[in-house]
This record gives sequence, C-alpha cells and structure tokens, in this order.
Amino acid sequence: MFNAEFFMNIPPIYAYLVILVGTFLEGETLVIIAGALAYQGYLRLPVLVVCAIIGSLTSDQLMFFLGRKYGKPFLEARPKLHKRAMRATALINRHETLLIFGFRFLYGVRNVTPLLMGIRGVNPKKFLILNILGAIVWAISFGLIGYAAGTALDSFLEKMDQFHNIALIVLLALALGAALWYFLRKWRT
Repeated sequence: MFNAEFFMNIPPIYAYLVILVGTFLEGETLVIIAGALAYQGYLRLPVLVVCAIIGSLTSDQLMFFLGRKYGKPFLEARPKLHKRAMRATALINRHETLLIFGFRFLYGVRNVTPLLMGIRGVNPKKFLILNILGAIVWAISFGLIGYAAGTALDSFLEKMDQFHNIALIVLLALALGAALWYFLRKWRT
C-alpha cells in the first residue's frame, strides 16, 4: 500500500501526515520507506522521525488508557481471551520496564502490550516516560534504517551503471564461447 511511488506522487506535507497516521497503526515499513525517501531529498529525516514518534506514542497511550478504563470488564466477559491475557501478564510481571520500553520492536505485540499494561495497572507516569523513550529510539532507528537502505540502493545502482558495459562484454564473451564450443562439437562429429 505505502511504497516509494505513493510518496513521490503526493506533496511532502501529505507524506508527513501519512507517516503520522500510519505509525498510529503500525508503521515500521512505512518509516523505512520514508527514511529512504529522506536520503533522496524528498522528505526531511528529522521531520519524519518526529511524525513517527507522535503517531506511535499517541496510539500506545490511547491503548494504555483504554486498557485501564475498559480492559478488565472486556476481558472478564471473554473467558478464553482473559486466560490468554493472564499468560501474557506473567511475562509483563517479569520484564515490565524492558517490555514497556521495547514492545514496539517486537512484531505482533505492539498494539496489545499497552492495552495489557493498562489492564494490569502499570503506573501511568512510568508507562509514559518509558513509552516516550521507546518511541524516540524506535522512530530514529527505523528512520535511519530506511536512510541507510536508500544510501545502499543508490550506491548499488551507481555501481551497476559503471559496470553494466563490462557485464555485457562478459555475457557476450560467454555466449560466443558457448556457441564456439557447440559448433566445435558439431564439427568433430
């Protein structure tokens, strides 16, 4: 859905808005693509990082407060889901601080972890501080991964441009060698 061509066809202000909304939902791939576009000069890396922080942080805080306010009655009405949530709570109990800071780096648990943290009754100030720090590290990391990917791709394409004549000569030589080998075998028989 969100690829480089999508971003190249919209004004940058809308691209930043897409980053903000996209990171509210998930967004690793989106931030990587945006980072690559920042390398190309289409977007500004600091602005896209700020948008990613705001989108991610807003989503996680909303899920945390929904968990605090509505989570327990919701789970109690669903026994199977409640049982699975209690198993996840055991993990939260053992690694609370680390999990609050790094849950957004774990695939598949980004949206449910803040909800469970809220249900469990984690201190809101602790959650906010660690969530802010985690969002900053996450946005910078994935933005820089995208920027580095843009750099690597640009370098690769530049090298391919330099060596495509050599590659064509090698392929032509291989084709001529294969044809010569074929005709020599035919001629001997």
